[in-house]
Amino acid sequence: MPSARSIARPGNVSRRVLSLLGGVILFIVLAAALAVWSVGRFAPSLLDSTLSSKSGAHLAVESNETNLFVGRVSFTDFTVTNPSRWTDARFLKGKRLRLDLDPATFIGTGRRIVHSLDLDIDELTLVGKEDYLKDNNAQDIFRGLKAADTPPPPAGQPVVDPPRTPFLIEKFRLRVGRITVIAADGTPQRRVVIDRQFDLVFEAQNITDVNLEETLTGPLGKQVVAQTPATSAGLLFDLTKDKIRTSITEKLLNEK
Repeated sequence: MPSARSIARPGNVSRRVLSLLGGVILFIVLAAALAVWSVGRFAPSLLDSTLSSKSGAHLAVESNETNLFVGRVSFTDFTVTNPSRWTDARFLKGKRLRLDLDPATFIGTGRRIVHSLDLDIDELTLVGKEDYLKDNNAQDIFRGLKAADTPPPPAGQPVVDPPRTPFLIEKFRLRVGRITVIAADGTPQRRVVIDRQFDLVFEAQNITDVNLEETLTGPLGKQVVAQTPATSAGLLFDLTKDKIRTSITEKLLNEK
């Protein structure tokens, strides 16, 4: 029977994976809201161009029913592809993205207010190198969006992080269907660490730029680990098996 320590470590890894994904998802959603409000119904083209130039990823939206007059953003059936350095083509397949926001707050530099945000994702794939929590496709997309949102400094001046744009999301709902995590991409050791149908539904209220960890990323990770016993046991088994496989590989390499 596995020890408490062997179970706790994989559980911690799964919590970190979902916390990372939660943060990236929220960043993408906020960037989408800003872009849509700026350019209206042509926002998908702008976002695709930004993603492509800054990270190598692409966005495709089949149906864009945005109505800026009432402060509504609505995408249906959308996909985000991976940057070209990853062998798997797709990062995210979404069914619906809907935001009801306060249009006046998206003018100027004040606090952005989103009354409700509903994000429905069918498939989410995290592809990474051997240390997949630190070097992965989600991080590439995050850095690309962050670079696009940060103007370059004057010549000869150091890069300084701009002040964080304050925001408030009054109601947030997220559904994630299937989650896949792939490690050591592009090498003979490439392996699937997690490939599970989670059907996770997560809801939160009053998310701000200040309490993001307390209201979104932390609770989201905990809810994933606390899924139904069968799913949790399978997830822990997947991660434990990956840890055992890695340890054996390291041992063989050390013996050579």
